[in-house]
Amino acid sequence: MQTSVLPVISECVIAFNLQLQQYITIGVGISMLSGYNENEVPTSADFWHTMVHPKDVCKLREALNELSEDMPVEVSYRIVPGNGAQEHHITERRSIYTDIITGHQIVLSVLKEYAPPETIVEDVVSGNELKREQFLQSLINSQTNFLVRLDNAGRFTFVNKRYCDVFGYTEKDLIGQHFVINTAPEDMERCQRAFEECLASPGKIIPLLREKLDKAGERHPTEWEFISIINEKGDVSEIQGVGQDISQKLKSEDKAKRTAAQLNNFIESITDSFLILDTEWRFIKTNEAFRIVAHQTNEQLIGNNIWQIFPTLKGRLTEEMLKRAMETQETLKFTEYFARPNLWFRVAAYPSAEGLTVFVKNITRQKVAEEELNWARSNLEALINNTDDLIWSLDKNNRYVYFNASYRDVVYGETGIVPINGNEVIVYGPDETIAIWNEYYRRALSGERYTVIYENTHSGPGEPLYFEVSFNPIYNDAKEIVGTGCFAREITARLRNEREIVAQNERLRQIASLSSHELRRPVASMLGLINVIDFDDFGSQENKEAIDLLLVVGNEIDEVIRAIVDNTFTGEGPCAPEEAK
Repeated sequence: MQTSVLPVISECVIAFNLQLQQYITIGVGISMLSGYNENEVPTSADFWHTMVHPKDVCKLREALNELSEDMPVEVSYRIVPGNGAQEHHITERRSIYTDIITGHQIVLSVLKEYAPPETIVEDVVSGNELKREQFLQSLINSQTNFLVRLDNAGRFTFVNKRYCDVFGYTEKDLIGQHFVINTAPEDMERCQRAFEECLASPGKIIPLLREKLDKAGERHPTEWEFISIINEKGDVSEIQGVGQDISQKLKSEDKAKRTAAQLNNFIESITDSFLILDTEWRFIKTNEAFRIVAHQTNEQLIGNNIWQIFPTLKGRLTEEMLKRAMETQETLKFTEYFARPNLWFRVAAYPSAEGLTVFVKNITRQKVAEEELNWARSNLEALINNTDDLIWSLDKNNRYVYFNASYRDVVYGETGIVPINGNEVIVYGPDETIAIWNEYYRRALSGERYTVIYENTHSGPGEPLYFEVSFNPIYNDAKEIVGTGCFAREITARLRNEREIVAQNERLRQIASLSSHELRRPVASMLGLINVIDFDDFGSQENKEAIDLLLVVGNEIDEVIRAIVDNTFTGEGPCAPEEAK
């Protein structure tokens, strides 16, 4: 085994998230150092510190007090393994950095066991050391990260199995070669600067993003951390790098960026106003629709307080509801009218731990349409209820959809039951009448449009009432019958008048008949007798006879005139029509 490999395979890397107070990486070598079995290593935040030798606790604490992002520390101390085995001597290189994705601070510890001077000879000659190195070699080869070491000239002195497998090289291909062997041409200058910075800044972790080429020339985006290794004299002996393939990570980030862009395009394209507020009521995000309504630019809004930008909202329903949503963490929806500039808005506020997401819809047109519809409905209601005609409609299940006041009053007056929308239609009267009306409704619901004259003989004593009833099927947009509309008008008086007119016409016909036949004959006789009168010898016997006949004819005319008068005013007389007698 090469001596340059031993420092690598005897190290264990631990990463701890300060914000989450949890380990995000614990190297596989920790089980050997801590004395726990591989699947029994504790994960509590302080499990490693509990193993520090009591005499070295203060020493370790003092060293860690110097730790900062600009100043990593290295300290040696003893630990007492959890299984009660012999204590180990540990060198820890600890650094701290901020994760560029989450913004969390990460503490990175590189742990390495070393042998105190008095036990070096004993450890080297021990058979257990060989087993230990073999075990560590298997651990290092099972790492999913890349592990490399470079000498002061930039040549590989160690590469792990993962590095060789991914890039298609063997250890023999790389050891002794300069790192440019599989460095992308455009990354040469950056890699050289990072290498020189490592040499010039011992103990400082140098991050580096670059593309590495495999043996076939394919590119692999990688992320690295390099740190220089100091020998006993304090000189930089080698540079160690830990890296990983971030192809999947970049794909995920690219997908997240595309998703964010699509979401942003969607937010900008919607016609409703959209805004996001943080818990301090500052604008985080707005869309164009909101900026147009607010007459503000994105620069004027983002980062500023909503109550300062729009002071007129204070004291209004909007302020009350938004603050309630933030406090209760409940989704709230409400509508508010703004007299200036005469607009209605419907607002939906969705709370989260980060603040409020708010959708604002301009519903002014809808409100105006609703008001016009309500006005039209009110006027239509007034018109329909201001008539004595009966108006009602049924659905296809013979249940009331609508009826006017006249219909309600008639049904209640005759049955003592008040019709109710949604209830089954009230059909009353004898069984024969009920059957007739059920048939009327059935015909209408089958699509027939018709009008009937209905004789109501059961509502009370006296003359029956007559109604003209129209039935009209009601269709939906799909041309399906969904009900029927009914309209009933009482026509008893109209029918009575019509009968009177018919009778009067018949009397006039009889009068005309009397005038043309019964009256004309005696008049003709009278005219003939007048013509035979001798006006020169007025007292002649012929005149006397003619005058007697005129008297008879006059009586006949008088009888006919009496008959006409009787027929005119009473419909009765010697010549009255049979149906009038």
